[in-house]
Amino acid sequence: MKKNRTARFGFVLALMLSFTVVLAACGGSNNGNVPAANSNAPTDKGENATKPTEKVKLKVATWAGAEELREFGELVAKVNTSATDYEIEVQSIPADYYQKLQTMIAGKQSPDFMWLSQEYVAQYASLGAIAPLDEHLTGVANYKADDYFQGTIDVGQYKNQLYALPWISQPYVLYYNQDLFEKAGVALPTNDWTWEDFITAGKELTKDGEWGALLNNIPTAMYTWSYGGDVFDKEGNIKLDSPESIKGLEMYQTIIKSGIAPARAQADSMGNGDMFKTGKVAMFVGGAGDDFEKTSNFKLGMVVPPHGTEKVTFSWIGVTAMASKTKNPTIAAKALVDMTNAIHEWKVVAPTKSGFDLIKTSRPEKEYAIEAIRQASEVARGFNNQPKQSEIDGAIWEKLTQAIEKGDDVNAAVKSTIEKFNAIIK
Repeated sequence: MKKNRTARFGFVLALMLSFTVVLAACGGSNNGNVPAANSNAPTDKGENATKPTEKVKLKVATWAGAEELREFGELVAKVNTSATDYEIEVQSIPADYYQKLQTMIAGKQSPDFMWLSQEYVAQYASLGAIAPLDEHLTGVANYKADDYFQGTIDVGQYKNQLYALPWISQPYVLYYNQDLFEKAGVALPTNDWTWEDFITAGKELTKDGEWGALLNNIPTAMYTWSYGGDVFDKEGNIKLDSPESIKGLEMYQTIIKSGIAPARAQADSMGNGDMFKTGKVAMFVGGAGDDFEKTSNFKLGMVVPPHGTEKVTFSWIGVTAMASKTKNPTIAAKALVDMTNAIHEWKVVAPTKSGFDLIKTSRPEKEYAIEAIRQASEVARGFNNQPKQSEIDGAIWEKLTQAIEKGDDVNAAVKSTIEKFNAIIK
């Protein structure tokens, strides 16, 4: 379900140019006056704003395919049955999702709603493709902003405005092979483990062709957060060279040098997660919704990932945004909340406190780990994404992650990365 970030690089410039042309043609307006695909639907002006003569037709774009699409279609059908003023149509784009979405937006055929991975929110908001929601959510009774885990709602923000509602959160947790720990006589991980605890246990578990841990799945930024640092702050200021960030990156290099994990290339060639499933690795950081309970043949444990001075973890977060060209934003916002709330009862892990416990019935195999997932959800967050996040991700990989893993000087790698950031931003 998660889309590969490297697939974005090729079309980002084309996307920006296309949006620029569209916005210029519309006078740069972001106020919803661009004609919608359902041009016969009533507008939000006058009496028809709250009492339309017929249901407003709305379209949601999704990358869901096959079984996921069938389930989503059934969910939307139930939402439509309860609605009196709107009807949602599902538009499935299971391949080349973002490229096709870009083409529709540039051609003034944007769907009213679109699924986005969190890192696209700033980009689409900065180009005027999606609409700020705060004003339209004010009167929606079943929208509860404080019900969301803070880290999930934050990824929908851009320049202090909300542009998207989360529908799923995958907080990263530390899975561990309890059989390997017991075999080696090593104490089991806890929710309060530090990175030092992680290294100590990893060294004891690395022997006889088995590794203590896999590191490939941990975002580099997560190490900076772990000591109170960051890559960018919420205002878009670069924080990668702060003392806190440097300390986190130095810990990353310390873990690499400890020898508890296979080199990235080796892990990639052996299948990463497959190494954990087959018992070749004792610890693996991955999404709380992963299916290791169904695919592994050992006793599985789960805790919150290790930390430095701050207990924090990454979460992959999917959101739904509303197109700026939607002709009926007030009604569309109501539909967005209804649809998103319904998805919270379907997808694991729900990004809301009230929806969290549904995991007990939807994924009963996760019962053993409910407390760990809850604690991870409370401290989980996404990136402070920037409009050119795809290019920034590329710079982090090229200038920072690879340099740290090769053993290069951390401060020099940070300086080189920031120089690349500045070139991208300018």
